[in-house]
Amino acid sequence: MWPWGHLAVAYLAYVVYTRIDPAGRQTAATLTALAVGSQFPDLIDKPFAWTFGVLPSGRSLAHSLFTLLLLAAVLHWLAVRYRRTDLSMAFTLGAFVHTLTDMSPTAVAGLLGGDPTQVQWLRFLVWPLQPPPPYANDTSFVEQFASLSVEPYVLFQFGLFGLAVAVWLAHGAPGLRSVTRRSKAAFTESAD
Repeated sequence: MWPWGHLAVAYLAYVVYTRIDPAGRQTAATLTALAVGSQFPDLIDKPFAWTFGVLPSGRSLAHSLFTLLLLAAVLHWLAVRYRRTDLSMAFTLGAFVHTLTDMSPTAVAGLLGGDPTQVQWLRFLVWPLQPPPPYANDTSFVEQFASLSVEPYVLFQFGLFGLAVAVWLAHGAPGLRSVTRRSKAAFTESAD
C-alpha cells in the first residue's frame, strides 16, 4: 500500500476509535502521532533494507508484530509516565493499521481458507521467527515512485484518501486551527 493509503485507513480507524472511546479526541498532536505511526514501519524497514542493506526486506523488523508489541508497550509506559496516553494510542494504532493493511488480500484469503501457499506472504508478521517473504519491489523510494502506475488498487487508495479527507472536513478539520494559530504566532514573532 502507498503512504496515502496507509494514512487514510489509519485515520478512518482512528475516527472509529474516537467514537468508541469517550476520552479519544482528534487534536493536532494525536493526528500527528497517528500520521507518523501510519508510516513508521516503512520509515524503518525500507531505508534499512533498500539503502543500507541491514534488513532482509522492506517488510521485516518494523512490520513484525513482535516489534510492534514491544514498541507499543514501551510507548504506553512512557505515555503513562508523561500523561500522554492519547499520543501513544494514536501512534500505535497507526503502526498496527499500517502492518495490517500490508497483508495482501490473497494471503488473508489463504489464511482463512487454509491455503499454505498463500499464507507464506504473511511471514513478515512473525519476523525474525520466519524469514520475510520475497518482496518484489525491494528497490528504492525513487524507483518505487517512478514506477507508480494508475491501476485499480492505486485508484482505490486515492479514493480512500479522499474519503479520509472528507471525513476529516466533516469533523471540522480537527487540529487545523491550532496548527494555523501556531504558524501565525511564529510568523508574527519572526517578523518583529
